[in-house]
Order: sequence, then structure tokens, then C-alpha cells
Amino acid sequence: MSEQLTFHNKTVDIKLSNAAREQSRKLTSVLVIEIQIYFSCLLGKRLAFYSEQEIEGAWHLSADELADVLRNAQSLTDNVYVRFNTVMTKSCPVGDYIGPPPVTDFTIKKQGAYVPGWLNIDFKNGQWSGQFGWKASNKSYANTKQVRGNALAS
Repeated sequence: MSEQLTFHNKTVDIKLSNAAREQSRKLTSVLVIEIQIYFSCLLGKRLAFYSEQEIEGAWHLSADELADVLRNAQSLTDNVYVRFNTVMTKSCPVGDYIGPPPVTDFTIKKQGAYVPGWLNIDFKNGQWSGQFGWKASNKSYANTKQVRGNALAS
């Protein structure tokens, strides 16, 4: 299944694999897939998965947290939504964090420049996954971090 969504006046071509499409029909709750541009010591690409339901590999959110995330999300299917967000770490240490680093939403005036041109979503090995990039990106190069664990920016 191929769809298009628009974030900050930029169109994103979205491909949902057959396995992801089939799994989306089985969901009994909303799943939000968040495209994150991650500002830290270096720029990173991340996908985060949020749900009110317990889903393997997705962050479990309260009803209020999910409602907040859904405010800036767009419907891809009946129960799968996509959102775009820029986040940054609260610090840039030399060493690695144990667990997820603390992040905060990071508002950029011209976010359209950071919106990717494509997003591929899959469901394999019992988990949602995906890759995204820009028009010149090699779609076969898997370099999008799948963020799993404790979720929301603080």
C-alpha cells in the first residue's frame, strides 16, 4: 500500500508493507509512528512507535499522552497514524547514556527542510519497524534507529 501525507508543506511518500497492512487491521488500539529528526552531538534519524495498547516494541502511553501525540499526527490507515517531530538531547555528553537519553521537543522555524521524502513501514519478527530518508537517499541502506523503550520527551 502506498500513500502520501504532508507535513510542513512537504509531501512524504509512505509505503506500508503487506505484513504491516495486515497487522494494522489486527490492532485494537491506535498506533502512532513518529518520524524523529534527532539533534544531539550529531544529527540522527529515528522512528518511535506509540500506543495505548501493549504492543511489542512500542511505547505504552496513557490516554492523555496518546491524545497529545495524536494532535500533530495524520491518519495513514484506520488505526495507524504518522507524525513528524524534531527533538534534541538535553545534553551532549562524551559517554553513552544508560537507557534512553533525555530529550525535549525542539521547534525549528522551517521544519519543512527536515521532513523526509519517503517512509517505508514494515512489520516483521513481531515488531513494527521502518526506514525513512530524502529523495536522494538510498532506500536499501538501513540507517534509521528504531527507538524502543521509555518514550516521550520530557
